[in-house]
Amino acid sequence: MEFSQTLGVVALEAILLLLLSRLLFTGVIASFADRRGKGLVLGLLRLPGNLVHELSHCLGFLICGYRVRRVLLCMFDPQGRGSCTPGKPWSPITLPHLAVGLSALMPLVVGSAVLLGVGQGLGVVPPVAAAASDDLLPQIWRQAMALLHGLDPHHWQTYLFLYLALSIGAELSPSATDLRYALPTILALCLGVWLFFFALEHGRHLTGYRPVVASLLHGGLLRLGSVLLPSLVMTAAATFAGLIPGLAVQAFRGRK
Repeated sequence: MEFSQTLGVVALEAILLLLLSRLLFTGVIASFADRRGKGLVLGLLRLPGNLVHELSHCLGFLICGYRVRRVLLCMFDPQGRGSCTPGKPWSPITLPHLAVGLSALMPLVVGSAVLLGVGQGLGVVPPVAAAASDDLLPQIWRQAMALLHGLDPHHWQTYLFLYLALSIGAELSPSATDLRYALPTILALCLGVWLFFFALEHGRHLTGYRPVVASLLHGGLLRLGSVLLPSLVMTAAATFAGLIPGLAVQAFRGRK
């Protein structure tokens, strides 16, 4: 498959995962909040996912040359959100806007990798290599069938996996603040990639490097797709498993 096709498929996987993660948070996790938007049950449901979310921000800042001054989890945040505050640079070369934008996007990738590791570590998700390709729907179907075979109601690992999948899957999507900072970075990266390939295509002494660069980027996209696709299926399973309890809690509170 060509680079452009792979890029389109991986981008579609990322968009679907972001939308599903937001649905999981608003339709399931948020149902267990009290009238103040907080509560012990909500905190316990969010804690593993919020920990992964904030540590992902930390990793993004560290990669971009910044130390981390403070990490605040949602249970200890008066606003119930959680936050990661960057500190002073550790690198002599830093790009502040890139650091903020990359940090905002990190939960999607790191959270998906952690979710995949959790599923495989608990023996629920088989180690299936899911490469990005143009047959996205058949791949999703195969991943879903493999996950269903691994969800044994007689094993405690199934329930621990569903709990962690609910929590981590709901925190994959960036918050409104994250998205505001990430959008300019996404646009800048897309423009940069286009300009880079335009230069390779039209540069007199650079055309020979285009196949090598395209091959490296294509391989990176395939690896990214092999993480995002199982995460998409696992988040969908967590959403399906938690939707009925979430709706039941909402209906019960609506009667009061």
